[in-house]
Amino acid sequence: MGSQTRATITERKTRLDGSVVEYVCEPLVIEEGRRALVRYVAEADRPLEGTDLVLRKGTVTVGHFWTDRPYNVYHWLQGARTVALYVSVATDTTIEPTVIAYRDLVIDVLIRPSGALEILDDEELPPSIEPRYRLAIAKALETCVTEGRRLSAEIERETRAVLRT
Repeated sequence: MGSQTRATITERKTRLDGSVVEYVCEPLVIEEGRRALVRYVAEADRPLEGTDLVLRKGTVTVGHFWTDRPYNVYHWLQGARTVALYVSVATDTTIEPTVIAYRDLVIDVLIRPSGALEILDDEELPPSIEPRYRLAIAKALETCVTEGRRLSAEIERETRAVLRT
């Protein structure tokens, strides 16, 4: 699980304010129009704002994306050990061979290996957010709270399977 490889796919996050951030990732599984798994290796230490967590240089991120879920999940690993899962509430996800695009809905949920949940960035949510985005946020948070262990087990299983190949 070294650094990035030659094949790439772009992860394109569009924020509520319209700004766009792009990340270059390694495609692991791309099922166009359905789901994708991508890999990224941290090139420097990165503190996770609002938490005590620091993602160390070399931390592997396996991003899980679906077109039919109101979130993406980032599985952070140091070696074979899960550091945490980071659930990013998102909507309008599209998956194509060269790009995964989505609308980021501000709210994120950190799921620790112990099962502890931390809801992040909720104070940054604009009060004028569209009702359909509020509904997506509510559905994503409900999944994390009521099905967090099942979601964690699914992500662990899928990550392990794809990293073995």
